[in-house]
Parts: sequence; structure tokens; C-alpha cells
Amino acid sequence: MLTLETTLRGYDPVMLGVIADRWDVDLESRSVTDILALLTGVMLSPEAARMTWERLDDDERGAMQTLLGAGGQMPAHIFTRLYGEIREMGPGRLGREKPYLNPVSIAEKLYYRGLLARAYADAAAGLVAIYVPTDLAAVLPAHHTGFDLSQEEDLPLVEDEDDEAWDVPADTPDEIIPADTTLVDDLTTVLAYLQVAAVAVREGSKLPEAQLGTLSTSLLKAEPARLDFMLGLAQALDLVAVRDGLLKPISQNARRWLEAARSEQVRLLAAAWRDTTVYSDLEHVPGLAVEAASNDPRAGREAIMQTLRDLPPDSWWVVDGVIGAIQETAPDFQRPGGDYDSWYIRDMRTDEYLRGFESWEAVEGAMLRFMLTGPLHWLGLADLGRHAGGMLGRLNAYGRAFVSGGRWPASPDSAEMILLHEDGTIEASRRLSRYDRFQLARFTEWLSAGEVYRYRFSTRGLRRAAIQGIEPRHVRAFLSRSLKTDRLPESIEIILTRWAQTAEADATIEQVTLLRTASPEALTAALEEPSIRRYLAARIGPDAVIVRPGQAAALQDALAAFGIVADIMGEQNA
Repeated sequence: MLTLETTLRGYDPVMLGVIADRWDVDLESRSVTDILALLTGVMLSPEAARMTWERLDDDERGAMQTLLGAGGQMPAHIFTRLYGEIREMGPGRLGREKPYLNPVSIAEKLYYRGLLARAYADAAAGLVAIYVPTDLAAVLPAHHTGFDLSQEEDLPLVEDEDDEAWDVPADTPDEIIPADTTLVDDLTTVLAYLQVAAVAVREGSKLPEAQLGTLSTSLLKAEPARLDFMLGLAQALDLVAVRDGLLKPISQNARRWLEAARSEQVRLLAAAWRDTTVYSDLEHVPGLAVEAASNDPRAGREAIMQTLRDLPPDSWWVVDGVIGAIQETAPDFQRPGGDYDSWYIRDMRTDEYLRGFESWEAVEGAMLRFMLTGPLHWLGLADLGRHAGGMLGRLNAYGRAFVSGGRWPASPDSAEMILLHEDGTIEASRRLSRYDRFQLARFTEWLSAGEVYRYRFSTRGLRRAAIQGIEPRHVRAFLSRSLKTDRLPESIEIILTRWAQTAEADATIEQVTLLRTASPEALTAALEEPSIRRYLAARIGPDAVIVRPGQAAALQDALAAFGIVADIMGEQNA
């Protein structure tokens, strides 16, 4: 920081005269060098410093104590927010308007007393800090207040009312929503769906509506925001990528994650969220429409981690209390420059743009609330609770390791087998290896999801397998390994044998889905559109073409975007 002499040297004679007048210094007709020496000597005198300090009112002393308590320097935008602006004026305007006679803020009063100054990085960078010259700070009696405490009796300590927000016993929640690791199971399902279906991702990594509906029936928790979160983490971990216009798993990366133990999968997902800029929490806050915001998504997560790190490890905390603590200690966590006016974020309820620090709760507060009750909970790091209409949170063992950077809890997965029934129904426990369930989902029909996933072994599923290059021998080897037997049920052997024979036959009889248009020209136009053609196979007539298995709903969306309304006749399954 700068000394008093260096600070005063940067002022013009008019400003030096204003400061001298407030310190009762008569400059007469001295040279600038003599003025600097005289003014510096007086201001650094402990007696003069004490007298000037005593002339301050309580608000002015409070501002100085805040600044000195911050090490004598504070970002200008924060000090201005707390204590008002200091108007920019050159010597001519300063002499004409005499703002020191009618200052508009506490900051301006202190500025014209010479107690604080402004520091600039350079002409282009502008104002960066408010500071107290180092040698002046050393002589100011900052411990003095405007009250006479000599006769004050000892009084019992009164707890700060704000502390009540943090004092929440563990048995207080009226309802507890435990954290779980179902995100791991649902991401496995998402990867399997991307493997077997032709998914063309739309703007913002959104799935087509029809495919979103189909996939949602196979998820344990079908929340759109949670699905967006999973897709963001999958991209952050390089588990998926766009290939030929379709979102597909990256084989080796996806396999490594799928084969990992559940605790390790949670760790990888949590680390991906902590570090990624691919997924921006701000863009997924309910009720906000983010049109332009140059924020670093990692900053909000770090602010949360720093705050939770300081709380008792096993305690419940109030979500709004955590948000309030961040607002109090680091309000500009995602806007280091303190610029609250250049982002374009709309309140979707009122359609109004949210600007200025007064919108902090509606933007930063809403984003922190979303992260604390959304991603932190979805990842299985924090339980949630409800009490007196408010939301509570509590870190579990995973969460404590996450925020502290400590040792990650690890435990081996239990060995689970699939259960294959004579009618072709297959049951897979949620505890089955995620890699095995991913493989199972590639050649079966999907029936239901839960603690036990149910699939059906059928010719329909095997047709899907054939499109992926899976052969009968691969399916037989998988079933034998998973069931720990070489003897498969007779009904399954019959289907596998027929499939193998059909694959080598001169002719096959198949059940297919057709797209039929009102005219050959309409079909030709559709086939020339890449976003539609990816869902289609062979053309079998002037106005009909085969639809790839499982892609009817996605095709319907693509046709709608092209201006063609198509009805789906009959039931279409995932």
C-alpha cells in the first residue's frame, strides 16, 4: 500500500488545500514541496490524528474501522456499496462546486479529510481500491469510539440473533430427505439410452421432448433439471460426445466409469461438478433466464465449500443461513469486478431484467439455493430437511470429504447376479455392476426401473443389438457369465439360435415401423434433411421408408421442426 506522502503527491493544489483546511493547517503561499512536508508532518502527528478522529461521527468512524479491519485496503466497489460513492472531479470542477462542503456519502467525507484515498491500476483499468495510507493508519486511534465507556458496568453477553440461524439441533427437521447415490444408477441408464437410441442434442444440451419423455420412464428420479445435470457431468467427464450429429458414449471412458465401484463413481461425479465449466449452475436456476453472464461456474461451488468447511461436521445447517453467510463475507464471489449491471438475466415470472446489487438475492442467492438443494443433494453429498417452512442441510461422509478435501470413503460393491425367467423377463438389482446393467440394456426391451430393474429378452431387443454390431455369441457369453452357468433356459436358447440362423439366412421376416408421407415429393424432401435422415433406414416405395428401431418419437420431433406433422400409429417403446 501507499504512504501518506506518496498519496498527497498525487493531488493537485486545490485538493491539498481542501485537506489542509480540515486539518487546520495554514498553507499560505508555500511551494508544493513545502506543502507536502508540512501537511505530512501534521497528519502523522499522533495528537493531530487523535483530534481529527474525535471529530468523526459514529458512521464515519465505523467506516474507517471497517477499512482498517480489512488491512487498510478494500476493493473499491465493496467500499462504495457500503459507504457510498466518491464523485470524480478535476481541480476546476472541485474549485467551482466545492463538494467537500456538501459531501454525498460517508466515503466522500472521509476522502476530503484525507483519511482515505483511491488507488488506480492504470488509466484503462480505472479505480481498483480504497485504502488508508500505511503510516497514517499507524497513528489513527482506531480503537476509540464516540462513547464514554469509563462508567459502563459489566453486562452479560447477548448472543447475536444471527447465530440462531445456525443453531439447529440434529433432531430438529420435521422431515428428512436422505441423500442417496441414485444419480449413479440414472446416469448408467442415460448412457445406455444414448448407446441404443439416435439422440440429436438440441441447443443447451437438451434432449428432444419425445425422447426425454421416453427416457424419463426409465429413471429412478425423473426431474428435468437433474437430467440436465447428469448430461453436463457426462460431458465434463468425457463419457459422451457428439458423433455424426448424435450424442453417444465414448466407449473406453464410459466403460472405466461404469466398471468403477459405486463410491468411486460418486467421487468422480462430485469432482467433475467442482471443476467443470461445461455445466453452469446459474443457467439452470429455476425462474431465471440467463441471456449473457460471464461468470466462472466454479466460483459458486468454492464459496459453498469454504462456508460449509467451517461448520460443525455433523450438524444441520439452515440453507438460507449459508447463503446469508456468503453474502456477508464474499458477496462478489462470481463477479470479482463487482459489476452488477452488465449481465442480462431475466426474472421469468416478471420478465424484468435483474440488475444492480439489490438483485443479489434473486440471482446469486437463487443460484446458491439451487446448488445447495440440487447438485449437492443429487450427488449424494448432503441430506436435506424441512423445518418451520425452511430448508436445512447436513453433509454426510461423502459430503464432508468433498468440502474438506479429505480421504474419500470407499467400500467394495457387493457381487450381484441377474435373474432370468423362463418367459424372457430379466431382473437386475440396483446393486448389479453398472457396467453389466449397461450391457444388459443394449440387447433387451426396457420394462421398469426401481430397486430391481426389469428387462425383457426378445427378438425386438435383439434387433436393436444387431444394429449395434452385437452378435448372438456376445449375448450368450454375457448371459452365461452373469448367470454363472452355460445352460440357459430353453426358451432363451431357442431365441438365440433362431437369431443366429436368421442373421445368416437368405431371407427374413421382420416387423418394422414405416414413415409414410402424403406424397413422394414430401418423402424426398424429408430424406434430404440430415436431421431427419439419421432416423431412417431403407426406402421401400415412393412414399414410405423404414424407421430405425426405437426412433419413432425422435423422428416425430425432427419432422415437427421441419414443418411436418406426423402421428405415431401404435405403441412405441424405448
